[in-house]
Order: sequence, then structure tokens, then C-alpha cells
Amino acid sequence: MRATTLWKQPRGWLAVIVGGLLSALITLAYIGPAADPQANLRDLPLALVNADEGARAGDSTVHLGTGLSTRIEESARADGRISWTRVESLPEARKLLERGEAYGALVIPRDFTRKALSLTARGARPERPAMTVLSNEGAGSVASSMAEKAARETATEASAALGTQLVDRARAARPGADRLILLQDPVRTVTEPGVTNSGATAGGAMTLYLTIALLLAGLLPAVLLTMTVDAALGYSPLEMGPRRSVRPVVRIARTSTFVAKAGIGAVTGFAAGSAVTAVALWGLDVEPDRPVQLWLFAGLSCAAVALLTLALFAILGMAGQVIALLMVTMFGIPLSGGTIPVQAQPGFAAAVGDFLPARHVTEGVRSLLFFDGLGSNLLRAWLVLGAYAVVAFLAGLVVARLYDRRGFDRATALELARHPQPAATAAG
Repeated sequence: MRATTLWKQPRGWLAVIVGGLLSALITLAYIGPAADPQANLRDLPLALVNADEGARAGDSTVHLGTGLSTRIEESARADGRISWTRVESLPEARKLLERGEAYGALVIPRDFTRKALSLTARGARPERPAMTVLSNEGAGSVASSMAEKAARETATEASAALGTQLVDRARAARPGADRLILLQDPVRTVTEPGVTNSGATAGGAMTLYLTIALLLAGLLPAVLLTMTVDAALGYSPLEMGPRRSVRPVVRIARTSTFVAKAGIGAVTGFAAGSAVTAVALWGLDVEPDRPVQLWLFAGLSCAAVALLTLALFAILGMAGQVIALLMVTMFGIPLSGGTIPVQAQPGFAAAVGDFLPARHVTEGVRSLLFFDGLGSNLLRAWLVLGAYAVVAFLAGLVVARLYDRRGFDRATALELARHPQPAATAAG
């Protein structure tokens, strides 16, 4: 047969078309969420601290921080991009940051009103009030950057609004030109880290890198296991460079094959997750908040991905490998929230990513790396990945059993006739 003959095969061109479509979808999955995350931003979680104690002005006590906080929240509700959680103290805000429930914080300090009023009082020494932006590296580099930018923009808008209010108060004191210029932007903004992280963090991107390692550590052993077991049973050739070997066909039920692969795959997957954790902790100076839980979670993640891949092989054959690649890595990684936060992804992308294992591996790893295992996302990650492992095993088992009952042997009758088996083996 000539090579040109293959060009005339419809199935070959169908594969080219399907491959092109999948490539387009993969490109959309990777570039779509990153194209304009600011345009897709909604409900970005930030903490708003109003610790302002107020100050006396004449016969009354003024609380400028309270008014600014209310204005900030009302503006956010109308805009929809930011979801503020108002707290009364800095420790409360840090708790939100440490639990991963806020990507950043904006702090109005205790002396805010006192310093702001000093800008309008005649003869007083002016002190420019400050608002502090707290960053949260553990939320991820992009999420932390977006939160910091949003908080700084909010502080700038608050400063302009406060300036207008202070100019009205200062009219009676007849302020000079220099004081009027200062009142146009009376608030300075300071940025500080809200949570201190130790060890290698890759600027907050360590969550993504470790997630990718775990996904591949679960996927690759399952693929290799399928190749080697099927080759050993004679159901597929084993090619190593120019050498090709085909072993005699072993008559074995699909159900028995899947159960054997699943058992080996679960153990191998857990071992692969343990290896990833060991390299990260002892070789790369990663210092998770919960190392033992990270080890167990990594093992479960790899075992779940391995079982999912093996189940897809059992149900769909070689096409299952392509589906596994798409679910676990090609679509899973860009939609995981490891780079672009879920709050900045298009609605459809965020919804699809929620059904893929990568999203939950990311949430679990982030919680155990940076947030001391706190927050509801970790429990959800444990449950979803456990469900993936159980459902994948049951689905593979049921479908393999169904194929056996309907007589869908993996080898043709001619292949089985060439390699007769002893009665005991055939019964297995």
C-alpha cells in the first residue's frame, strides 16, 4: 500500500477535522479566560476594614470612615465586580485572608477621621490620612494582582470623594492654594503583605505548578499501565523503536482486566502523588501549612485521575485516552482557577471548570499550601475527588461487565482460536 492511498481514507480526514476542532477549543480554553479578565470580573472577594474611631469636630463626633465604607459598598453593589466583606478590625481581615476567603483587603485605620480633619482646621498641623491595601500572595499571582489593583482604585475614588467633602468643610477657614491642592487627593495609599508565606511560593504560582504535576502524575501512570498490561495480555503490540512484539492473546474478561488495572492504578497513583509531594517538600523547599494533609490529598488526587483515565479506557477504548487528556489537562488546567481566578473567567468557562478535577485539585492544594487547610473549598475538594474515584471505578466496572455479558470480546474469534487457553484460565 502506498502512502497516497491513506490520503483517500475518509476516517483519516475525519481525524484531521476533529483534531482541528479540538485544537480550536483548547485554544479558546487557554486564551479565552486570559484575554480580558477585567471585563469578566464579578464578585471578587475583598475585605473592607473600618477601624476608624472618629474625631470631635465642634460639638459633634465625626466618623468619616463609616461614610466612606458605606459609599464603597454601595458602589460595589451597583458595579458587581467586587464583593466586599466589611469587618471592624485588622485581625478579622487577616483571618479572611488566611482562610483564602478574601484575595486582598482595604483598611481604614483608627486615626483616619482625626488626620483628615487636620487638613481643614485653621492653624493645625496637617496630617494626611492613609488607607492600607493588604495583598494575599496565596490567592495566586493574578488574583492577588487584581485584588490589589481593585483596592487601590477604590482608595483613589474614596480619596477624591473625601476631598470634595473636606473642601466644603474647609471653606470657612479660607485655605491657601497649597492646602486646596492637597485636598484634591487627601488620602495616601500604602500596600503591605496581608499574609506572610515561607518557603518557595513562585510568587503565588506554586499552586498551579503543583496542580499540573499532580494531574500529570495521575494521568501518565494510567496510560503506561494500559499500554503495558494490554501488551502483556496480547491485545496490543508493544513497539520500542524499530522493534515490534506481539504476545499471545490471553483470554480474560474485560471486567477482570479493569479490576486488575484499577487496583494497580489506584496504588500507583497514590505512590505518584507521594513522589510529587516528596520532591516538592524536600527537593524544592516548598513549605506547606499542612504537609501531612497535602501528602494524603496529593495521593487521592493522583489516584482519582488514574481511575478516571482507566475507566475512560475501559468504556471508550483508545478514544478514552483523548477524552482523559482533554478533561484532565487540556481543558482542566486553564479552567482550574490556578492562573485566572474563577471570578474573572467567563461564566461558561467557570461552570465547565467546576465539573473537572483540576479545579478541585487546585482548591485543595492552595488551601493546604497557603491557608492552613482552612475554608470550605478544601472539604469540597476532598469530597469531589473522592466521588470522582468512586464513580470512575463503578462506571468502568459496570460498563466492562455489560460488554462481557453482550459478548464483546477484546480479541476476534480468529485470534482466540490461534491461542487456546486451558479451562482454568478461560474461566478467569
